[in-house]
Amino acid sequence: MSGIRLPLAATAPAAALTWFCCVRPMTRNRACHAEPDTGLQTELRAAHEELRRLRDETTLPTDPTSRPETLDR
Repeated sequence: MSGIRLPLAATAPAAALTWFCCVRPMTRNRACHAEPDTGLQTELRAAHEELRRLRDETTLPTDPTSRPETLDR
C-alpha cells in the first residue's frame, strides 16, 4: 500500500497545475496566446504549397532496377 502513495502524491499536484494553468483558461475561451500569428499562417501555407508542387514534379522510377545499389553487410 505504501508503494502507491508516492506516485499518487506526485500525480495530484501535476494534475492540479495542469488544470489551473492550461485547461481552465481554455474552457473560459482564454487561450494562452492572444491571437494567431498571421505571418506564421502565411509561411505555413507557402510551405504546404511548395511541398505539394515538389511532390507533383517528382516522378518515381518505373523500372525497379534503376534504383541505387544497396550493399548488404
